[in-house]
Amino acid sequence: MDDDAAGATDATDATRVGRARRPAWPPRLVGPSRRRIVVSDIVKVGVVLVALWWFARIVGQVDWGAVWVAVRDLAPLEILALLAVIAIRQTLNAGPLAIFVPALPLRRALANDLSANLIATVAPPPADVVLRISMLRSWGIPAAEGVSGISLNTLTYYVARFGAPALGLAVAFAAGQVESSFVWTAFTSGLVAAAVVAGLAIAARGERVAAAAAGWVGERARRVSHRVDPVDWSRRAGDFVAQSGEALRRGSLKAMACQVGLVLSEALLLLLCLRFAGVPAAAASAVSIVVALLISYPLTALPFAGVGVLDAAVLTILGLDTGPWETTAVAGMVVFRVCWMLVPLALGGLTVLWWRHSQRGLASAGEGPDERDDDDGHDEPEQHDR
Repeated sequence: MDDDAAGATDATDATRVGRARRPAWPPRLVGPSRRRIVVSDIVKVGVVLVALWWFARIVGQVDWGAVWVAVRDLAPLEILALLAVIAIRQTLNAGPLAIFVPALPLRRALANDLSANLIATVAPPPADVVLRISMLRSWGIPAAEGVSGISLNTLTYYVARFGAPALGLAVAFAAGQVESSFVWTAFTSGLVAAAVVAGLAIAARGERVAAAAAGWVGERARRVSHRVDPVDWSRRAGDFVAQSGEALRRGSLKAMACQVGLVLSEALLLLLCLRFAGVPAAAASAVSIVVALLISYPLTALPFAGVGVLDAAVLTILGLDTGPWETTAVAGMVVFRVCWMLVPLALGGLTVLWWRHSQRGLASAGEGPDERDDDDGHDEPEQHDR
């Protein structure tokens, strides 16, 4: 019995040592990489502060009492119409994740997206990614598949975000409303979208390149820490890109359709908000409103979806930053921000509470995440090899 116990103890110790020495993938950001991220965040915050100051100057003479009256006087049918567009927007926003992770139903993708949006707003990165992966694992989806789906979802959204001005330019050209600033914005933003598309194309067939790059980085990282295993890094990177490439080849067109639909649904939301607030077609046509948002859409990359910056840009393009319709237009933008940001945040809070409650229920029943993974282990190949 003593020999058996000693053998079990040795096996346990060996297992612990093996886990401790297992190299992490992807590697943690240290040194210059972390400093670059901090500098980038500082620049973004600085741009937002300057833009907010500019926005405050534009609307400094606005009668905010009148704005509140315009917001308060929304009719019940108008509120229902806005909620319906919000529901369409959030569904389209969650669609790519459900496409890239076939084992994830749309309703859970929607819950995952709303919850991550809330955490990304109130906590620094990568808190939202951690929550996403935790939720996916609790539903029996492997972390690697979840990370792959989240990454592809983000990248395809970047294509839509920076490709939106090109779509706006096409709409403006068809309506005879092209301006030189539209062309410049569409060109520069389109270069970013094209670069992301090129990266996705490489990722779809780039297992060998990713494996070689990870092995090269691992060799140099090994000089710093002997725990790094370049061969393991190379294998993990190749497997990850192979899995991502398969998901991308299978669902890229559907996912991009969802992302473009998302942008257009937000343009529709802006149009309804301005109309319901009282901005007439004579002051801003439907085409002009859609073009203004599409041309300004890359500004959503700034913190809080470019609040203040995007708003000022849209009002300036529409010519509503001054004049008799300024107060009404600001009221419409306030409604737009409530629908775009606050309503999804409230829904995200509810989904987080729902998920936490469901996890407590499973824990009280004695079924933890590891046990669910084991229970689903026999079904995993059938679910994830599609």
